[in-house]
Amino acid sequence: MLKLVIFDLDQTLINTLPRFHRIFNLALEHFGAEPIDWNLFIRDYAYDILNRHLPVEPKEFWDYFLSHYNDIECEKDKLIDGAKDVLKFLKDRGINVVITTGRMVPAEKVWDELLKFGIDKYVDFVYTRLDGYGDGRRRTELIKEAMKRFNASKDETILVADYWPDMQSGREVGIFTIGVLTGLEREGKLRENGADIVIPSVKDLIDVIKNRL
Repeated sequence: MLKLVIFDLDQTLINTLPRFHRIFNLALEHFGAEPIDWNLFIRDYAYDILNRHLPVEPKEFWDYFLSHYNDIECEKDKLIDGAKDVLKFLKDRGINVVITTGRMVPAEKVWDELLKFGIDKYVDFVYTRLDGYGDGRRRTELIKEAMKRFNASKDETILVADYWPDMQSGREVGIFTIGVLTGLEREGKLRENGADIVIPSVKDLIDVIKNRL
């Protein structure tokens, strides 16, 4: 029986790639580098090679980037198609929903964003990187903490995310791990890092869950 679904946020439930681009460029400028255009950004994002643009050590850059992810509102941010339907489907069936995000911001800021997009009422708990998702650690600890909070075993928990390190986290914990392609990651890379299945988008999750209920 399914008790808990743990979601990544950006590019899994909400498309924030335009904001990512803007904050990335602001961070580049902060460290004295030139911004990059959208087409170059998207290409290098998809190939996971944005680090080649960094003028400082990756940790310093990404810590700054993640700390400022909520500093601006981007009018192009939008829910991934079907995200609200999936969350409502889970809530209607009494399945707990937890969001974990690598943003280094207080959870209250994430809750404000969930409210803005009309999905806060479907979410039970939010973890951010300020909740112990520290440098050099994937989301393994937060996944385990969420499972403990909602008394869910490995067989009762699913992880849904778009990035390959999250697939590794799911595999390490031993839970069913689903990769989505809305973060532009290659299917093969998601699978080789631990995804049990890969689906085009979160909107395809309902069929997967129906087969597991």
